[in-house]
Amino acid sequence: SSLGRGGGIVDNVLRAVQRQGKEAIGLVLAGLGRDGGNVDAAMWDLGLTPEHYSRQLEYALRHLDLYDCGRIIGIGHSLGAAALWEFAGRNFASGTGPMGREGRRPELSLVSISPVRSMAQNRGLTLGCRVAGQGLDLFARTHLRLWRFSSQRLRNLVGMASVLKGLARQGPFRANLGGITGLVLIGERDWIARMGLSASLRQAGCTWPVAQLAGLGHDLLWHPATARALTFYMPRLL
Repeated sequence: SSLGRGGGIVDNVLRAVQRQGKEAIGLVLAGLGRDGGNVDAAMWDLGLTPEHYSRQLEYALRHLDLYDCGRIIGIGHSLGAAALWEFAGRNFASGTGPMGREGRRPELSLVSISPVRSMAQNRGLTLGCRVAGQGLDLFARTHLRLWRFSSQRLRNLVGMASVLKGLARQGPFRANLGGITGLVLIGERDWIARMGLSASLRQAGCTWPVAQLAGLGHDLLWHPATARALTFYMPRLL
C-alpha cells in the first residue's frame, strides 16, 4: 500500500521527481505495517477499505495545502493504488475537484502499481478475501490473548486481516475517471490484480496505458524494472 520499506524505489522516485524541480512527498497510511498510526477499533473489526485510506490521503493533502498546487501525481501500490482510485473518484471525477485556499484546483494524475480495486468485480476473490481475513483475524487475536504480551508481528497480522476484510466489502468501483490521466504498472504473473482490471478500466472510462512487467508478480517494488518504468513515465506526467 505504500511504495516500499525504508528506501529503495521510494527514494528513487522521490529523487526523480525532485530533479524535475517538483515537490515530492512519501505518505505512509495509518494502519498498515509499522507506521505507528492509530486506527479506531471498530474500523479494525469491520475492515479497512480503500475509501478509508483515500480519506487519509485527502486529510493529508489538505493539511499540507497541496490543493493550491498546479498538479498532483499520486503513486500507489496494491491497496494504496486502490485508495488513489477511490480518492480520484470521490474528489476529481466530477470535474469539480476540491479548491485550495487560493481558489486553485490542481490537475490529478495517477500511477497505479498492482491495483487491487478491480478484484471486487470477481465474487470468488471477494469471498476468498472475506474467509482469509476472518481466519487470519481469529488466529492472530487468539494468540495475542494467549501470550498476554504485545507482539508486533501478530499485530501486523491483525492489520492484514482487517485489510482483507475491507477488500471483501469494498464493492465494485463505479466512479468515472475519464478526465484523469494515469498509468497502470502490473506484473505479468499478478493474476489477482489483473483479474477484472481491463473491465474496471473500461467501466471507469479510463484509457490509461497498462504496462506489464515480464516475470513479475504482485510484489514488484523491489525489482529494477519497476523503478525504470516509473522514471521513464514520470516526465510525461509532470
